[in-house]
Amino acid sequence: MSTWGKIFTAIRGGINEAAEAAADSQSMRILDQEIRDAEQSLRSARSDLAGIMASNKSVMRRLEENRAKETKDTDSARAAISAGRTDLAQGLAQRIARTRAEVQRDQEELDRLLPRQQQMLRTIQETEARIAQMKREVENVKANESLLRAQSAIAHSQSGINTRLGSAVESLERIKKRQEVTAGRIEAGAELAALENGSDLDRQLREAGIGSSSHSADDILAQLMAPKHSVEPILLPAPTGNKD
Repeated sequence: MSTWGKIFTAIRGGINEAAEAAADSQSMRILDQEIRDAEQSLRSARSDLAGIMASNKSVMRRLEENRAKETKDTDSARAAISAGRTDLAQGLAQRIARTRAEVQRDQEELDRLLPRQQQMLRTIQETEARIAQMKREVENVKANESLLRAQSAIAHSQSGINTRLGSAVESLERIKKRQEVTAGRIEAGAELAALENGSDLDRQLREAGIGSSSHSADDILAQLMAPKHSVEPILLPAPTGNKD
């Protein structure tokens, strides 16, 4: 692949990464909105379920009342028949018939609404569980994203610190080398000055033992302890004072 081809590939890769990052960011916003919409729908479903449950309870109360009324009218009709009041028994029989028709109608309505109520209740519970799970996953993704950003910032900062430390070490090495060069120049200058005034030559002669006599106490003591038949006289150091 040519250099320009590699550059274009890198540019396309960077654009794709930026597009994916933007899409991921938008996806999180869309997901948050979808969760809010689902929660709103869930609240509406709960309200509908509450209405169905209230209606069912009303039907169940009416059923209980009609059944109790039917039982009471049945007992009264039998008492009227026993008393020979068939007219009253006839009227009670007609009312019992109307009550039974209402009971049947209410029971059919209850049989229709109760399964719907149970189905809605299960759906709401499942939806609540899914929303809760989705919220946990979203929070985990957001927490991981924040953690990755923090780690990336720390790594970037650490890289900068390492770079600055590396630059400081290089500067320190340059300072050391400059100091060594400066010290060498100073030492060379001193040596040149010694050569100019001859002191360096005298120092070299003394180190070679030429042109100087020893006046140390150890040398004089060694001379005094020499055998008497030695032909070499003991030489004392010459006086250093000047004669008038």
